[in-house]
Amino acid sequence: MTKKRRLLAAIMFTDIVGYTTIMNENEDKAANIRQRHRDVFQKEHENFQGEILQYFGDGTLSIFQSGVEAVECAIKMQQAFQEKDPVPLRIGIHLGDVVLNDNDVYGDGVNIASRIESLGVPGCILISDKLYYAVKSHEFISAQSLGYFEFKNIKDPIEVFALANDGIRVPGRAEMMGKLTERKKSIAVLPFLNMSNDAENEYFSDGVSEEILNALAKIEAIKVTARTSSFSFKGKNVDVREIARQLNVAHILEGSVRKTGNRVRITAQLVSGIDGYHYFSETYDRTLDDIFAVQDEIALKITNRLRTHLGEKQQEQKLVEVSTTNMEAYDLYLKGLYYFNQWGSEAATKAKPYFEKAVELQDDFALPHAKLGTVYYLLAEGGHLSWAEAYEKAMAHVTKTFELKPEIPDIYEPLIAFKYDFKWDWQGTLEAIKKGLKQFPNSLEIQHLYAAFLFLRAEHVPESIAIMKKVVALDPMSVRMNLYLGVHSFFGFEMELASSAFQKVLSVVPDHRCALEFLGWIAALDGNYEKALQYFEQLQPVSGFRLHQSTCLGWVNYKMGKKDNAHQYLKEMEKLEKESEWNTFYTIDLATLYTCFEDFDKAFIYLEKAISNRIGDMMMLDSFDVYFGALRPDPRFRKMLDLIGDVPSIDI
Repeated sequence: MTKKRRLLAAIMFTDIVGYTTIMNENEDKAANIRQRHRDVFQKEHENFQGEILQYFGDGTLSIFQSGVEAVECAIKMQQAFQEKDPVPLRIGIHLGDVVLNDNDVYGDGVNIASRIESLGVPGCILISDKLYYAVKSHEFISAQSLGYFEFKNIKDPIEVFALANDGIRVPGRAEMMGKLTERKKSIAVLPFLNMSNDAENEYFSDGVSEEILNALAKIEAIKVTARTSSFSFKGKNVDVREIARQLNVAHILEGSVRKTGNRVRITAQLVSGIDGYHYFSETYDRTLDDIFAVQDEIALKITNRLRTHLGEKQQEQKLVEVSTTNMEAYDLYLKGLYYFNQWGSEAATKAKPYFEKAVELQDDFALPHAKLGTVYYLLAEGGHLSWAEAYEKAMAHVTKTFELKPEIPDIYEPLIAFKYDFKWDWQGTLEAIKKGLKQFPNSLEIQHLYAAFLFLRAEHVPESIAIMKKVVALDPMSVRMNLYLGVHSFFGFEMELASSAFQKVLSVVPDHRCALEFLGWIAALDGNYEKALQYFEQLQPVSGFRLHQSTCLGWVNYKMGKKDNAHQYLKEMEKLEKESEWNTFYTIDLATLYTCFEDFDKAFIYLEKAISNRIGDMMMLDSFDVYFGALRPDPRFRKMLDLIGDVPSIDI
């Protein structure tokens, strides 16, 4: 009895399009086409180490151990098939798990590859997003996305790419033989153009866009792309149909804002993401005192337009509330929001004075109070304030916001984050998450914080990954959310998904340090130490200290058998731990290296130091088997978890 074997492979399906018709019309021609197909197929599979598993009728199934070789083989075949009498072949390839048992092959990877091939047209090569992100760095490969597709018995939509090398046909959307994902109840709100004479009024046009986006997000039946992804196209000359494809939405709202003194002109256009058709374009001339009414009118018009499109009845409902009667305070809030949305401690530093001035002018203006809660969290996280001082100030604004307007989802972010990162109050964190999700089930920030909470215990990591996948689906261009998805997947040992997420981060920020580091770890854990070193050697100093680089290099050198080099990196880390003002941060690094070197006594010493100093990453020790799995059988590991504290059962 042959033993089953499971492997990660590039799975290729091919099919001669219209073969039955050709056979009915001319049997000799059909036989020649089929023989030529097999001759080229066998030749190129030998050249690129492909394993032919099945011939069936006019189609084939084969696998490759290398995604690059699978793509090269497909290109060579299609180019050969276009010579003389063309063979009308379509090819589909996916990178995934397969199970081999005698002559049988099965698994989700096989199903996906088959579905992708079925979309094709003669002369094309279609590949899945997983394969594309694995091979896209190779210069000989040219490809373009065709959008997301839903396949029978496949849970999530898959982005499909068409190879665009010379001689390879790229099908148009109308030609696709499958069903393109069509999300009629979906929209992305692009940042409205600032048409004012003063370029600095950009904060105001951004604010108008965001208010309308937030209003639309209140409608549960409508999928609204998150601000981060919508605003990633700001200042870029990209066709709305391409934006819709990348964001996987059916509609785009775009517009402009012209602000002069107390007067404002807002133009809004609702556009089809499929064909660019303009459903409506209207202009609103108002005073600033009417700004909330205008935003509400636009949001309601769009909502009812989508309802009509779906055959539903129109409704009258208020989507934008008057958040303040003080227009100067509102203007200051929008200025603060402009900087706040750039995210991080530096952005928070710039936003803080505007929010503070806004609440000075009107203390019962809830929105800036809510943002100040997160501002103080970001300042503590960035080392600009002590956690204790930041917590005290943030909670004053959190409390004030709950008194004024508890239905603001933003307020749960600092409330949850401080309980989680600063207090290590797991019960309090869970209770805040429960309340937040009950009130705002569609809040991406609360969902990602819930995923982080799940990450505290290893058995819940698969669930945390599932949540982050849903978040990224609604915020596909977000560097933060893709990074979180990558991190959760990495520690959940879903390395394909992690690699894809980190590559997405690098496609937006090519030198993103954290993404480079994790890609290095993925290579290292796979035994590809040379590739790992290429990533690790790119890591640059951050905030005045060499965060993690020596740890990475020491780990890899040890695994490569270069133990003298590895111990030099260890000594460097020990020196930094003794002398640097950031010394407590290095305790995790030292614990990682000593675990790698199998000096478990010292590893536990540094783990205990890290936990005692409440170094953030240590709260997730139970999920860090990638680094510390070797310590788990030791009774001292349980002691470390006890120091972190009991995580309550999760019943959300």
